[in-house]
Amino acid sequence: MKMRLFLIFLVTSCAIYSCSSLDDSKDKYSFYNSANNSESDTLLFLKNGGDVLSLTLPKSILTSETTFQVRENFGDVELYIHPGFHVYISKENTELSEIKSELQSDGFFSRKFIDESEDELFYQSTLPDGTKIGFNWVKIFKTSGYRVIVRSDPQGDYSKQDVHTMQKHMNTLNIL
Repeated sequence: MKMRLFLIFLVTSCAIYSCSSLDDSKDKYSFYNSANNSESDTLLFLKNGGDVLSLTLPKSILTSETTFQVRENFGDVELYIHPGFHVYISKENTELSEIKSELQSDGFFSRKFIDESEDELFYQSTLPDGTKIGFNWVKIFKTSGYRVIVRSDPQGDYSKQDVHTMQKHMNTLNIL
């Protein structure tokens, strides 16, 4: 079963790569390579011009629905692993304080910031009637002057466990 999932992942990844009409111009991501990192992990590379991001995901969380898509119009990469794990990676210079202000100024949802640090926000959204609709997460990864922002899908309705799973696995993101 694990080998079947890996093969589905590999074929899907190759199809996405070969069907995309991407170029390697600055600020564009593309799926670069897939390799067998270990018996239980998949190593994924995302290329942005001359920069490469690597991400290690356990094969156990990959499903037949798993997709990696470059969204040229938004300048980011969308990683959809399964309904409880959907993130975007983008290269941008937005500060976390700006993201927090934007979330707070939303005219519809109110936000409760449960955990925040210098480079990470974990928050819950609430509808005007007081209905809590789920948790989300934003993190800034920085190294050697290169910076990316990773966000859970803001339209997703995630449990605390879903967000902690995303945090755990996205923390394997490295900027090479």
